Amino acid sequence: MTLSRMCNTTSNYIGQIEMGRRIPSFDKIEEIAAALEIAPGRLFIEETPEGRERIKPKTKDYLQRMPAHVKKELIARLMTQIKADVTGALDSEEY
Repeated sequence: MTLSRMCNTTSNYIGQIEMGRRIPSFDKIEEIAAALEIAPGRLFIEETPEGRERIKPKTKDYLQRMPAHVKKELIARLMTQIKADVTGALDSEEY
């Protein structure tokens, strides 16, 4: 099964995302990541030949072109996740 079918979209749309011509919604990013069986953040990271990971160079461009309402949603989701992670860490007996 193709990635586009797994994400209930077209191969043209996936291609446009890959070429940086389209910015997918958060829901579509999560669908793509689930189809690839990776965490959504992995879509923005590449491995170097040395095995180290780094943020893909185009991520900065992607974020700069992102509409303001999407940036606000991204910040809200990140803050929610950070709060949950910190609270979980403080509530655990492992710290």
